[in-house]
Amino acid sequence: MKFNFHVSPSIKCPLSTQSIMRDLTIGLGFVFTLSCIYYGASFGMEYAVHAITLLISSLITMGICESLFAKIMKKDIKSALLNSFGWVTSIILVMMCPITITNYAVVIATVFAIVFAKLLFGGFGQNIFNPAAVGRAVIMAAFAGASTSLMTGATPTSELANTLHWIPTGDNLSSVISGYKGFTSLFLGTYPGGIGETFTLAILLVGVVLSLRQVIDWRVPSVYLGTMAIMTAVIALLSGLGSYNGIPAIIWYPFLHICTGGAAFGAVFMLTDPVTSPTSAAGRTIFAMGAAILTVMIRLAGNLPEGCLYSILLMNMLTPMIESFLDGKQLEIQAKIKKCMICLAVVALGICFFCSNSAKTKQQESTAYVAQIVEKEAI
Repeated sequence: MKFNFHVSPSIKCPLSTQSIMRDLTIGLGFVFTLSCIYYGASFGMEYAVHAITLLISSLITMGICESLFAKIMKKDIKSALLNSFGWVTSIILVMMCPITITNYAVVIATVFAIVFAKLLFGGFGQNIFNPAAVGRAVIMAAFAGASTSLMTGATPTSELANTLHWIPTGDNLSSVISGYKGFTSLFLGTYPGGIGETFTLAILLVGVVLSLRQVIDWRVPSVYLGTMAIMTAVIALLSGLGSYNGIPAIIWYPFLHICTGGAAFGAVFMLTDPVTSPTSAAGRTIFAMGAAILTVMIRLAGNLPEGCLYSILLMNMLTPMIESFLDGKQLEIQAKIKKCMICLAVVALGICFFCSNSAKTKQQESTAYVAQIVEKEAI
């Protein structure tokens, strides 16, 4: 990948923060509307109403927190609300949550996202971590059991992660794909999961539009999803995964990873956050590649069902180090970039070997555990 460097005088960009956040809000609203339509048509209007009430609860909580902070800091409340763009955090947070989450859990998560992850750092533009990701992490850690009675049972993604450890084979693969209602439904997002995370096609289309309008850097989602695809294809070969209906494992397995969980949503709407990601194109590329490596490692070698969220938070911590690493003369920076890319590629390959062995071990343990249960029941 070629990186261009420019010297002063700089050219003023026609985009403003307000226009960027406006386009981002429209894109998020489009995906959220699709989600409400899907849940309302597939499960009943009470699901769509619940999704809307979750968003309203988060927006009201955000407004109260931002207003109180502005009052304490002796700032104009209206100006603070308009220039803080807290509604973007609220929308992203709600879209990452499952439809079964309670309003109470979303309210508490919004408080953590707005107050602890953003305002205490100084407000918009000064936060270290992605606020919505912090709020979602709070829900996963403290409110995993806080669910409504709207829907019971595990989603296909949670079953794939918790039961099969992201390595479906044989009959298990057919069961997983049928849970997603086929690869077409998997790509369209017509299956239960995160409220706004499942609509891969819509998310990618919005990402293309935002990239063309220069709202987000196209390198970030491209490098992130591309790295994930390459790594999972290598893991498919190392794990000896078979084909599915004539589709080789090096194709369906990366597709499965990219279209499930929060991979596409995180790539387009969260990793591209200009506040918590590096400022240079090279830095953002390293940032995205590192996040992809961590996502694959957490999914296949960790005990967590989803790796995208925590990979974003971990890379947020490394953003200052990436910025410092790429500081200096331009020729020196180019040499650093090449060395860094080679090192990341070597690390990614090593993780592929480790994850394939780890996944095999976990799957063997699960198979043995199930066999023991069957044997006990037979006795």
